[in-house]
Amino acid sequence: MTRRARPLPDHVRNETMSTAEALARGVDVDRLRRADVVHPFHGVVVTGGRPRSIVDRAWAYAQVMPASGWFSHSTSALLLCLPLSRSHEQGPLHVTVDRGSRAPRGAGVVGHQRELPSPSWSTHLMPTSARELVPLRVATPGAAALTTASLLSLPDLVALIDALRLVDESAVLQDIDRMLDHSARRAGAAALRRALALSEAGVRSRAETHLRLTLSAAGLPRACVAPAVATPLGELHPDLAWPEFGVLVEYEGEHHRTDARQFASDLGRFDAFADAGWYPVRATKDDVYSSSRRVVSTVARRLRGAGWRSRRPVRHLPTPIATP
Repeated sequence: MTRRARPLPDHVRNETMSTAEALARGVDVDRLRRADVVHPFHGVVVTGGRPRSIVDRAWAYAQVMPASGWFSHSTSALLLCLPLSRSHEQGPLHVTVDRGSRAPRGAGVVGHQRELPSPSWSTHLMPTSARELVPLRVATPGAAALTTASLLSLPDLVALIDALRLVDESAVLQDIDRMLDHSARRAGAAALRRALALSEAGVRSRAETHLRLTLSAAGLPRACVAPAVATPLGELHPDLAWPEFGVLVEYEGEHHRTDARQFASDLGRFDAFADAGWYPVRATKDDVYSSSRRVVSTVARRLRGAGWRSRRPVRHLPTPIATP
């Protein structure tokens, strides 16, 4: 007959701690080997179930993170709620330490040594899946952009910078410039400079960034982001527009189609733009991530009809520039 494991003491239930702390709090080594105790990283004990969110995983590793360590690269981007492709969500945690310190190693963790200007990180109180606020050392916006740059395609890096600019544009751009001034020849710096040149303020989603870059890569003129447009409904801000030609594009994500209230609002906006004398074009997820031929052709036709002339033909990209 299999012996039932002794219940964990009340004072260590639903806890995340180092193995050393668990032992110091009176839990036997054998008890820590039972199936109801999770070890997401070497030297870490979780007694409340397997970590579910990126904050849960980061908090678990924080129990054994080096003293000079902080979360960087794609991990910092996820913790800061920046848009990344789904492939990064379950990837390893990235931890950076000061040059001269030993970079962490182990299953589920990628360690880096980096000398960046201080401050390169700050402490954030973040909610776990159990809604407990925990302190995590996370890269500043500039350090997050610089360290993540080497992991991302150019369109995804532009989307990340666009998202950062929504929070506090002036402070974010200053922080990125500060990191670039110090690391001009380091990994990711050249890509980050290219992405900055393509970035725009006011972009509200990763898909909108990818749509803008898709239209530009096809040879269409650079669009304005969210300009003010006077309509019968008042001042509205389309996702993309070419004011000199009276053409605009509205991106409609999945929720625009499935939410009845949002769908009705979209129809009202579309009619209002048309009533104000604009040529509105709808774009969907398929136009960005499956085939851009329809939206590129439609926008090009509307622009030409309004007087746009180009010496080069519009290009239809054989493959999407990014994945959802």
